[in-house]
Amino acid sequence: MKRQKPQINMNLKRDKSALDILVDADVKREIVYGYYFDNETVQHLTINGVEVSGCAFINCRFQDCSFEGVSFINCYFKNCDLSFVNLSQGSFTYCEIVESKLAGLNLSYGVMNNVLIRTSYARYVNFSETKISVTKFVGCDMTSGSIDNSRMKESEFVQCNLTGMNFSGTSLAGMDLRGNRLDQIIFLGGELEGSRIDSLQAIGLVRLLGITVEDNGSPAYGQK
Repeated sequence: MKRQKPQINMNLKRDKSALDILVDADVKREIVYGYYFDNETVQHLTINGVEVSGCAFINCRFQDCSFEGVSFINCYFKNCDLSFVNLSQGSFTYCEIVESKLAGLNLSYGVMNNVLIRTSYARYVNFSETKISVTKFVGCDMTSGSIDNSRMKESEFVQCNLTGMNFSGTSLAGMDLRGNRLDQIIFLGGELEGSRIDSLQAIGLVRLLGITVEDNGSPAYGQK
C-alpha cells in the first residue's frame, strides 16, 4: 500500500477564525483553502457540503457540530477533538489525523481515501457503509466501533485495539490483522476469509463462535 500524503502549502493564512471561515463558506458556497487553525474551539456549528482543502488544524476542538457532506482534502489534524461530530456522507481524502480524539465520529455513508489515522482515541466511531481505500490506522483505540457493510481496499490496521468492532458485511480479505486486538469482534462468518491472523487471535475467534477446542487423546483421523 502506497499512500499519498497531504499536499499543504507552507504559507498558510491565519487571519480569520475557523468558525467565521466555515460559516462564510457554508453561506457563500465557497471552498475553504490554505488556512492554519491553532487552539480554536468551534461549538454548535451546522454546515453542509463545504469543501475544506489544504488546511492544518492543530489543537482544535469541534463540539456538538454537524458537518454533513463536508469534504476534507489534503488536510492535517494534530491533537484535535472531533468527538461525536456528524460527518455523515462526508469525506477525508489525502489527510492525516494524529494524536486526536475521534470518539463517536460519524462518517457513515462517507469516504476515506489515502488517509492516515495514528495514535488516536476512536472508540465508538461509525464508519458504516463507508468506502475506505488506501487508509492506515496505527495505534488507535477503536473499541466498539462500526465498520459494517463497508468497502475496504488496500487498507490496514497496525497495533490497534479493535475489541468489539462490528465488521459485519465488510470483507477483510487480503488484510494482515496480526498484532491487533480482535476480542469480541462482530462478524457474520465470511468477513475474515482471506485475511491473516495469528494463533492467539484464532483461539479467541473460535471461542466467539461458541466452539470448545479440546484434545481428548484420541488418534487423529487415518492414524492407529
